Amino acid sequence: MHPVLFELPWGGNANAYGTSILVGALLAMPGIYWDARRRGIAPGNTASFLVDFYLVLVLGAFVGGRLVHVITVPGAYLADPWQVFVSDGTGFVFFGSLGAIVAGWIWVARRYQTRFSMMCDLGATWMALGHGFGRLGCWLAGCCWGAPTAAPIGVRFPPESIVFSTGGAATDDHTTVALHPVQLYEAIGLWAIAAGLVAWRLHRGPEPPWRQASRYAAAYGVLRMITEAFRGDAGRGFAVELRWPALAEALWLPPQQPLALSTSQCAALILLALGLVGLRRSRPTRAPAA
Repeated sequence: MHPVLFELPWGGNANAYGTSILVGALLAMPGIYWDARRRGIAPGNTASFLVDFYLVLVLGAFVGGRLVHVITVPGAYLADPWQVFVSDGTGFVFFGSLGAIVAGWIWVARRYQTRFSMMCDLGATWMALGHGFGRLGCWLAGCCWGAPTAAPIGVRFPPESIVFSTGGAATDDHTTVALHPVQLYEAIGLWAIAAGLVAWRLHRGPEPPWRQASRYAAAYGVLRMITEAFRGDAGRGFAVELRWPALAEALWLPPQQPLALSTSQCAALILLALGLVGLRRSRPTRAPAA
């Protein structure tokens, strides 16, 4: 793993988490620019729109993700409140980031006199691409780690990783025990979602409002429900701990590993429900037969 990718020429280090997110954001930018122009958003002012769109992404991801994390584990920040503002790639909740970003899109929609639903459809089409690189950054940094496993694909994290340094998993003198590479599971799933959404957009063009956003919500809700079962960082908490030892062992998990229902799975279920309702309501109406 490489929590630090390289040294910057002007001093300091480029950490893997932040750099991966930056790469994902840059790769998504041409698609967002193209899509915004095709949808007729901010005609003649698309560059300014793109700046505001990314400003919301950056601020929303940090503020929303950090705020929800602090609310869920306030004790960790009471002794040293300044740690709230420290960005080391840890201590973020994706669903908090998503909520803040969507709220920011309300402002962007009003600023550029476009529909909020169009903003969500635009963002949903391309956001999974960047999110996948964010999970790749988690993999490189060793955060959001998986549960212990004896599977052949299990990975061991070195001392410089977050999981090792925080004692998030049992260790020997040199590495953690083998863990499920759950960060890669989710990254691959997100890139698959991104490929599907982009293919739909290219093939069908603009669809009824909320159609793409609903596809993203349903798909990511299912993906997160699955990947959460392989997570090993118990700090995210559980609403209810449901265990199925036989299934856990079949998945190369410890027999007593809870498969549900983490707080993130609760949020994923809500996202899935919203996506299914949105897909149902945004179905194109067929003209009656002559």
